[in-house]
Amino acid sequence: MLKAILIQFLKDRALLILFYLISMTCIITFFHLSEPANTEFFYPLSIGIFLLIVYLVIDGVRYYQTNRAIQFLLRDQYAELQPHTEEEKAFQQLLHKIITEHTSKYNEMKEQNKERFYFLSHWMHYLKTPVSVIELIISKEEETKETGVFLEKLQQENKRLLTSIEQGLTMIRMESFETDLEVKSVDLLASLRKIINGRKRECIYQSIFPSLECEGTAAYVVTDSKWNEILLDQILSNAIKYSSLKNGNKKIICRIEENAKYTTLSITDEGAGIPPYDLERVFQPFFTGENGRKFANSSGIGLYLCKKIADKLGQTISIESNVSAGTTVIIHYVTGKGPSVI
Repeated sequence: MLKAILIQFLKDRALLILFYLISMTCIITFFHLSEPANTEFFYPLSIGIFLLIVYLVIDGVRYYQTNRAIQFLLRDQYAELQPHTEEEKAFQQLLHKIITEHTSKYNEMKEQNKERFYFLSHWMHYLKTPVSVIELIISKEEETKETGVFLEKLQQENKRLLTSIEQGLTMIRMESFETDLEVKSVDLLASLRKIINGRKRECIYQSIFPSLECEGTAAYVVTDSKWNEILLDQILSNAIKYSSLKNGNKKIICRIEENAKYTTLSITDEGAGIPPYDLERVFQPFFTGENGRKFANSSGIGLYLCKKIADKLGQTISIESNVSAGTTVIIHYVTGKGPSVI
C-alpha cells in the first residue's frame, strides 16, 4: 500500500515539482547573467532542492494518511478520514452530503417497501374472505337449489371481490402517481354524474336516491380527472355501503358550492354514521372502527386511499358525522376556469 500511495503522490505532484525546478533554474540563471563574476550555482540549487524535499515530506505524510484511510474504506474496513487541506475538507463535505441524501432516500424506499408489504399482506388476507364465501355459497346451492337467493348472494360477494381488487390496483398505481398525472380544468358535475350512473343498479338495489345540487350547469375545478373520479367513486361507494345498514329509502346528496377561488363538494348520506371516537382515525389504513363490526365488508382501505389521493392532488378532505344521522365528506378544490388545460 505504501509503495502504491507513494507512486500516486509523485504523479499528483509531478507538475508542481517540474515548475518548481524550472523556477529555480530561471532565478539562478538570472542572477548569474546579472553578475557574471558570480559562478556559484550549486549552493542555491541545493538549498532549493532541500526545501522542496522538506515540503514534499510534510505534504506526503498528510497525503499518505488521507489516502491510506480511503484505501481502508474502499475495502470496507474501518478508518477515520481526517482531511488536512481545504480541498480535502470540501470533498469530505460533499461526501457527507451525498451519504446523507443516499441514506435518506434509502430509508424512504425502505419505509415504502415496508408499507407496500403491509398493505399487500392485509389486502390479500381480506381478499381470501369473499373467495371462501363464494365457495361456501356454491356448496350450499348444490344442496338447497335456491337459485334466486344463490345468485343474489353470489353477486354481492363478487362485487365485494371486485371492489377489493380495484382497491389493490389503486394502491399499486399510487407508486407511479406523479408519472400518471394530468392536472387540468375538469367539470366536477359531469364527473359526479358519470360515477352515479355507474352505480345506478347498486343504488336501486339498496333503495338509495342520489341527487346533485349545483347552481350552474357545470362546475370546473383544477384536478386530475381519472384520480379524482377514483376518489369520488370510493366516497360514493362508502356512502352506499353504510346506508344499507339502515332500512327504508335513503338519500345521498352531492352538493357543489363555488366561489372565485375555491369549490367545495360535500357528499352527505343518511347511513349509520361514525362514532366520535372513531372519526379521528377513519383515514388510517385498515381502520374499520365500530361500523366494521356491524358491516363485514369493511376493509379500512377506501378512506385511506381517498386521503392519499386528495393529498397528492393538493385537495383537502374532511369528514363530519353523527351516529344514526349520516356522514358528510367534504372536499375542497381550486376553482377551474373552463375546459382548458392548466
